[in-house]
Parts: sequence; structure tokens; C-alpha cells
Amino acid sequence: MIETVERFCHTHKLFHDGDRIVVACSGGPDSLVLLDILSRLRDKYHLHLTACYIHHGIRRAADKEVAVVRREAHKRGCDFVWHYVNVPALAHWRHESEESTGREERYRLLYHTAENCGAAAIAVAHHRNDQAETVLLHLLRGSGLSGLAGMRPKSGMIIRPFLAVTRKDIEKYAASHQFSPCIDETNASRIYRRNCIRMDLLPELQAYNPAIINDLNQLADIVRADDDFICQEAKTRYEGWIKRNKDSIAIGKQCLLSEPLAMQRRLVRLLLEEWTGSSLNISFIWITTVLQLAAKGAGKEFRTKKFRAYTTWDALCIGNAVGRNKKKK
Repeated sequence: MIETVERFCHTHKLFHDGDRIVVACSGGPDSLVLLDILSRLRDKYHLHLTACYIHHGIRRAADKEVAVVRREAHKRGCDFVWHYVNVPALAHWRHESEESTGREERYRLLYHTAENCGAAAIAVAHHRNDQAETVLLHLLRGSGLSGLAGMRPKSGMIIRPFLAVTRKDIEKYAASHQFSPCIDETNASRIYRRNCIRMDLLPELQAYNPAIINDLNQLADIVRADDDFICQEAKTRYEGWIKRNKDSIAIGKQCLLSEPLAMQRRLVRLLLEEWTGSSLNISFIWITTVLQLAAKGAGKEFRTKKFRAYTTWDALCIGNAVGRNKKKK
């Protein structure tokens, strides 16, 4: 398994010689095996490892797990840090689910740790079963290609060395090395949709296709390559056609509408992402509505709380949600 992970890391250039890496470690079997394997590759690649535990304020057992992960990190000569965040209270204040708030805070704190450590990468223990679950989760949400592409081996600072292995591979490794991982009881709770997919939907699909885990990973690989190509083509056109002003960004309607529908949607998404400053929560309804607007004459508009889309005689523009003629008090 070590060779498989090492080969995957080399193929996807997940780290370089001498890198500092933060390893997200909950003490569960996946993250504990990840910490162990990276520690075994440390000397060969001169890596500097820091194990990071995030206490979400949900489970009492987490109090003891902090000590477990600290011990396992120090046993392997790794640095250790941990953070506490009251996810239930924060989720209530934000009017979000604990699942989404926990994920957001977990990555925020991992990035914070990486910045403090001067790390080049953050290693997480997502494996091929997790990838299959992610693809299904996005499929159920009606995702486009970007969602079906699943998790990438490398996404910014986040690296996923275990996308080359399955849960069974990890469990076998943990058993052979006599690890005693921590058990997160929330992983068995059907309150969380991902758990339902893992415990109910995937086993049902395996009755129809025993190779469903591998096939969903293959689907993600295929879609990811296609998505990357379309994204790059869209960015090239976007940078050549976009006009940035102080209070808006615009693209020529003729240029936009001369493209195939798939490219039109990508270009509109890029407009909205640039203006809102985020690739998250850009709905398909927004993209469709703004695109329909581009086919209309001058003076048409569509407003949300985040932006205002409007047309001139030759351009589709995205500006502030407040109208241009509305004076601020």
C-alpha cells in the first residue's frame, strides 16, 4: 500500500522534496494510516509533518482523542497542534447544518495551521470509497460536470494521497500494524446525508454492480479530464472578451451567444464567480436566467442579493445589486 500511495503522489505531484505538510488527523483509521504512511515517506522526501486535530465541540470522546492523536504524532516524530470550535453553536448562529458548518470550520482551521507552519500542503485522508460517495452526493443534487468530477488529487493546498486506495486497503493496513484507531460514533448516524449514502445507497447499488466503487471513481476521472479541458477553453475566451469597469464587468453578447450552449454557461459562471468572489452557491437557475437575459435587447435586468445582471445594446453586464441610478444614503 505504501508503494501505491507513493506512486500516486508522484504521478499527481502532490508534494515535493523538503515540503512541510499539515496532516489532518482525527485519530480514525483513515487519517491515522495516512499519518503513518507519510511519516514512513518522510526521510526519503525530507518532509516536515504536522498532525492537526480539530475538536468540533460535538462529541465528548473528542476530549480524549486529542491526547491519542498527540501521542501517535509524537511517536512518529511529527509536530502536533489542535483547535477547538463550537460547531453546534456556530451552526445555530449561521442557520446552517452542523455538517456544513463543521466542514467549513475544519478547512478554515487547517488552512490557518498551514499558514502558521509555513506548510506547502494539507493532506486529508479521502479515499476511493469517499470519492464514490461524493459523486453520488453531487449526482443527487443535480450537479454538472464539476460535481461529477468529484474530489481532485490536488486542489489548491489540499492533497489527497489516498484516492489511490479503498477503505478495505486502509483497514487491512491498520489491522496488520495493530493500530487502535478512535471511533467516531457520528459516522453511524443517519442524520447526515453522506452517511446514508455510505450505509444504504452504495450497498444497494453494489447489489446491481459489485464494482460500483471502482466505476464511480473511473467516472470521476473521465469527467474531470473533460471538465478541465472545457474550463481552460472557457477561461481563454473569457480573458480575451471580458471588459472590467469600476462598477461592473461585461462581455459582448455576440461573442457569448456565438458559442455552444455548454461554453455559454461556463462563461456566465465565470462572470458570476468573478463578481461575487466565490465559486460556491452559483445556482444553475442564476446561470440560465442571466444567459436568457443576454439574448434580449438593451435595458433588461435580473437582480439577486449578490449581483445585478443587465444588458446594453451590445453587452451583458454584471454589477452591484444596488441599481446604478439608486443613490446610497
